[in-house]
Parts: sequence; C-alpha cells; structure tokens
Amino acid sequence: MKFSEVIGYDRHGTVREVNTALNKGTLNTKDVTLSALGFNAPAWVAASSMSILYSISGHHAPLAILIAYFFPMLVLALSMVSLTRQAPSAGGVFTFSSRFLHPNIGTILGWTYTVACTAVTPMCALIGTEYIQALFPSVGGVLNAKIIGSLMILVFFVVSCRGVGVTAKVASTFLIFEIAVVAGLGLLGVLHPRVEGLSLASMYSLRDVGGLAGIGPGVLFGVWMLANFDSAINYIEEAQVPVRTVQRSLLLVLTSAFVIYSLAAIGWQYAVPVEKLAAIVENGNGGPISAVAHAYLPPAMAWLALFVVVTSASAGLQISSNAAARTLYRMSEEGHLPSKLGIVNRHKAPWFATTVVSAAGIALVWWKPLDKIVWYYDVVTITLVASYISALAAFIAVSWRQQRPTIAALLTIPALLAVAVLAYIGYTAGANPVSPDDLYNAWYLGAATLVTGGFIVIFHRRKSERAASDSAKAL
Repeated sequence: MKFSEVIGYDRHGTVREVNTALNKGTLNTKDVTLSALGFNAPAWVAASSMSILYSISGHHAPLAILIAYFFPMLVLALSMVSLTRQAPSAGGVFTFSSRFLHPNIGTILGWTYTVACTAVTPMCALIGTEYIQALFPSVGGVLNAKIIGSLMILVFFVVSCRGVGVTAKVASTFLIFEIAVVAGLGLLGVLHPRVEGLSLASMYSLRDVGGLAGIGPGVLFGVWMLANFDSAINYIEEAQVPVRTVQRSLLLVLTSAFVIYSLAAIGWQYAVPVEKLAAIVENGNGGPISAVAHAYLPPAMAWLALFVVVTSASAGLQISSNAAARTLYRMSEEGHLPSKLGIVNRHKAPWFATTVVSAAGIALVWWKPLDKIVWYYDVVTITLVASYISALAAFIAVSWRQQRPTIAALLTIPALLAVAVLAYIGYTAGANPVSPDDLYNAWYLGAATLVTGGFIVIFHRRKSERAASDSAKAL
C-alpha cells in the first residue's frame, strides 16, 4: 500500500499505517515548529525586508503584517490543515495536487515546489556568505564567496544526512538565537522608546493609511515575509503524531512569524525614526537590525546584527534543502521520479535526494552568485505562488466533493480570494523585469519550471507504457 492511499486514523489523529522509510516518530510539535520556522529565516527576512515594508507602509507596517496574516496566509494555512488530514504525506503540495486535482498536475506542482525549495538553498548560502565576509573582511572577494557558499551547503548536507533529529536540533539552536535578537530588539523599543510621539493605535488605523488601497502594497509584501510556514508538512512522516503534530505546527509557525515581525515592526520604529529605517538599504550590514542594535547595544556587541543573519541564513539553507529532499523522496516513492531518490541511509535520511539538492545548490552558487540575488527572488516567488495556488485549488476541490453545496460555497469564497491575491503577487513579480530584454524575470522562470515539470510527466508516462508493454510481452 502506498502512503498516499492510507486513509485510516485513530482517535488521536495518528495515521495508523505509514509506509515510509524515513525516521518515523522522531519529531514532536516543538521540533517540527522550530524547524519549519527556520525556513522562514526571521532575522534575514527582517534585515532585508523590514526597511522595504517601512518605505511602502511607513508607520502602518504593523497593520500590513496583520492583514497579510489573517488574509490570505491564515486562509492558506487552514486549507493546508484540512488537506494534511485528508492526505498526510511528506510530499505536501505534490500529494495534495496528485490526489485531489490530477496525478500529472501533482507531478508538475511537486516539481515546482522542489524548485522553489532548491532555489532557497543557494540563496541562503550566498546571503550567509555575504555576512560572513562582512564579519571577516579578510575572506572577501567573489571567488571566496563562491567557496564559502559551497562549504556552507556541504556542511549542512552532512548534518542533514545524520538524520532528522540532528537536523531539528541544529535548526532550533539557530532559530532561538535569531528570535531572541529580532524580537528582543523590538521589545526594547517598546519598553524603552527613543522616538517620542508615536501612537500604537495609529499604527493600526486603516483610515489614516487611506483604506485598503493605501495598505494593499504593504500587505502583498507582508505575504512574502510570512511565507514558507508550510514546510512543516514535509516532516509529517517523521513526526511522533503525524497529522496532529503537523496541523498544530502549521498554525504555530505562521503565528510565530506574525508575532516576531509585528514586534519588530512596532518596536523598531520606537527605537529609530521610521523615515531613517525606510531609507536603509541592506547590503550585508544588517540593515535595520543593525540600526536598532546600535541604539541599544554597546559597540562591542555590534557584531550580533551581522552574526544573527548568518545563523538565520544557515537555518533557512538547512530546512529548505530538507523540504526539497523530502518532496523528491515522496515523489520517488509514488513512482513519479526515479527510485534512487527514495534511498535512505542508516540514519533514515533521504541521502540521495539530499545529495541531488545540495549538488544543484552548489552549482547555482557558482552560476548565479550574490550579484544575481534578484534571480533567486524571482524563482522562489513565482514557484511558491504556483505551489500555494495549487494547494488552495486542491482544498476547493475537496470541499465540493465532501461538503454540502452551501458549505462548499462558503469555504470556496475565501480560498478563491486568496488565490486572487497570490496570483497578483505572481503577476507583480514578473511585471517589472530588471531590463526590457531580461530573460530571467519571474514569468519566464515560472514558465520554464512548469515546462520541465511537463517533460517529467511525459517521461514518466512513456516509461510506464514501456514497462506495461514489456510485461505484456513476457506473458
């Protein structure tokens, strides 16, 4: 029996039978939550994105994050909570699309999600490298950056191959440190403000910002900041109580990211004038984190603003490669990809799939170095948008199959609105290429990913037909 065919649960929500070679029953809710939150990389996102959000929404940055949390991200999370019970699998988007839309769609979208996670791996390596070079200028230079980025991927490849328990411990250690710095600086701003005359109520005033039209661009950026909570699903086959653990973790990861960024968005503008924060351009200097740290920490501790981004990028690198590897593993187990990708080692880690992801990451570090960081943003944005839209489409399909028409319609409306928001994000990602002849903007990259996924479908179909033909001849 294939894992995707398992539909029985006990009263605790535990899958009764899990046909998996992964390290079953290893992770608890805390492990899965902290690991998945590491994919979000709070310190790096705060360093790179908070200034942009301030420049878009000003004092109302907390309101933009609040709206993005409730819609569309919470709608997406609740949809995935429902889908996780219907189809528990480390494949996540692949399984949802395969089971509730069409197997071929599942292959294409599973591949798309894998590309998204794989692109995050070298992106995080390059970001971590930039900050390592800022901490240690003697190792600067483009060649050294490529070497350091490659070494980072290799180090976390070794960690990942040691098993999911070790992976979770390392990711959790990094995450706790970065949360303490990002959220702690926010709390210092609230408790010991350096900027006078700010009103918390005005930060959440929709009227003051000009209504939904005024806050809309900030909300779209807030969606980007809250993304990647769904990587919790990739650990379901290794969770102690698979369905319940992951359902809890999905909501905990999203809500934790919301709280962390809200504390930062509020507290940081109490520490440094929002106009100054909005003007900061992150270039390996810690961005707004560094500005706020200088307001409260002694000069001897200024390095924390840089080091915390290194640990954040490291956690994001590790968990993104794990998410990609587990999706490849499940697609292999279901017969959609070569069987070698389903091989596990003595630690029950999908080492061959992890090897493929790490090798691709190293190749990208050398092909697309840090000065091509926009390329990574485009790849990740468009592929994640496609993956999230497919999950919402699967939820809508399930609702109409299992619910009465009235209930299904009520569930469909917010899901369709969330699809519209995500589709618009995908549109804006490719609407403004770096140059008119730029062949690497998000639209082209998304189309290329879908086309390569289609080739995988065709290859798989022909392989199946040849196998069936050989079996018939043998008979």
